[in-house]
Amino acid sequence: MTRNDRRSTERLSEMAVEKDVDFIVVGSGSAGSVLAGRLSENGRHKVLLLEAGGSDGTLKIQMPGLSYTTLYANPRYDWSFVSEPDPTRGGRTDFMPRGRVLGGTSSINSMSYLRGSPEDYDTWAEMGNAGWDYQSLLPYFKRCESFDGPASPLRGRAGPQPVSMLRSPHALSKAFVESCVGLGIPFLPDVNAGQYEGVGYAQASERRGRRHSAARSYVWPARGRPNFDLVLDATAEQILFEGIRAVGVRYLHEGKSVEARASRAVVVSAGVFGSPQLLMLSGIGPAEELRAFGIEVRGDLPGVGRNLQDHAGTSHTALVKTRTYNVMQGPFEKLFIGARWMIRGDGPASTPVAHVVGAHSFDTPDRMSRLQVLFCPGGFSMTEAGPRFLDRPAVAGLTNVHRPYSSGWVTLRSTDPRDPLRIQPNLLSDARDVQTLVDGHKLMRRIFASGPLGADVIEEIEPGETIRTDAELAAFVRESAAGVYHPSGTCKMGVDSESVVSPDLGVRGFEGLYVADASVMPFVVSANLSATCMMMGEKLSEQLLA
Repeated sequence: MTRNDRRSTERLSEMAVEKDVDFIVVGSGSAGSVLAGRLSENGRHKVLLLEAGGSDGTLKIQMPGLSYTTLYANPRYDWSFVSEPDPTRGGRTDFMPRGRVLGGTSSINSMSYLRGSPEDYDTWAEMGNAGWDYQSLLPYFKRCESFDGPASPLRGRAGPQPVSMLRSPHALSKAFVESCVGLGIPFLPDVNAGQYEGVGYAQASERRGRRHSAARSYVWPARGRPNFDLVLDATAEQILFEGIRAVGVRYLHEGKSVEARASRAVVVSAGVFGSPQLLMLSGIGPAEELRAFGIEVRGDLPGVGRNLQDHAGTSHTALVKTRTYNVMQGPFEKLFIGARWMIRGDGPASTPVAHVVGAHSFDTPDRMSRLQVLFCPGGFSMTEAGPRFLDRPAVAGLTNVHRPYSSGWVTLRSTDPRDPLRIQPNLLSDARDVQTLVDGHKLMRRIFASGPLGADVIEEIEPGETIRTDAELAAFVRESAAGVYHPSGTCKMGVDSESVVSPDLGVRGFEGLYVADASVMPFVVSANLSATCMMMGEKLSEQLLA
């Protein structure tokens, strides 16, 4: 991080604010940062942004290669949620990282920038969410991004959020793509240009090898605006109401409760776990659950905390001949990699974890069984404590259920906003998701055994050569599958009785109260979540300013 970068962050307000504003945004993640930046942009509206975490002014966030090793499970940057034992996977618990820092999860994630399939959004619209079809959302995706790849009418070139093509693909990443193409899987020059079936090189939220979180793209430019305030280390305790209208937020800062008032709207962008928690603490949620904690019920919305979805994933790992990133851990090698990143902005430290991304549909009677395929030139296994890197040259092909049938729930643990929710993923509650992962491993075996990648593979480590039948693969899936850090849906958008927000993202039964983050997804998109959440921020900010 440069000296100017440090000064930029230090100028952001860290003092508690007790004042009247037009808009309060709770949470500075991918959606919240966009909202705060756009709502304050014209200078006519006073905006207060509340963030429970601290500053993002550290090299650990700027260097992409440090995400898994220094940010995950670090209490300074990560909430480090842990799920309840999951009965669908033999009581396994999941480590669930979520950003607790300016920028939210966009400051600690893998930086993968994927919109998902156009079909995702068209299906949202078919479910009654007018205006959420892909063609209607495309202008917001484009407005957000500044893409450095080939020009396309489907891509934005002048938005605040840099999106970069993969700068330094590993030799085995290229081999994986060639092996896929050899099996008839299409190559996608641009994985965000509408066609989604196939494989292509990852795109990342970075510029010249440095991470660009949503906060860096939208909040940092707002820091000098007289109509913008940011409070770090501010834990929202409760939404304030006058009748059915949200009029402010009470938050905890440096041991004291502070109240801020909003004349136009309160937007909750606290994430898939934080948003339902704040609603429930404010009396909005399943009435019986709220009464059990002694919370006065303002709105009986049974869908708050339900519909939790994540992409269930397993790792297909193999030892290889070529040196891979997971073994580049010697002190001199780290020094060289770091120096290359500082000077040129490329090399292993500049890339997201997955170099290749793709989607594959199997021949099924419906369109829901879709698989995400990722390739990582560094071998690791998914464990209950998070990724575990191998000590020999290895690669990992990740197979994730893109469109899961399974769903779980979250609920309060206590009335203390600092106490994490109880999280039950029920990740494999539907056997069809298990079968998708079984079929995914069969596909990955074909890829790992063919073409230039097959020539480099020495031995399959996971699932392992002895696991051959569908029943054996299913047992492996149940034992090893984990959520791949894409939780969504706990305040879902829709028109049915389980919906929490309407298609305008307003909380049902209330005025001046909105939710915008991954929690409102009717079902999880076929992609990493950040790009979709930034699009939501663009869409809602335009609506609120209209």
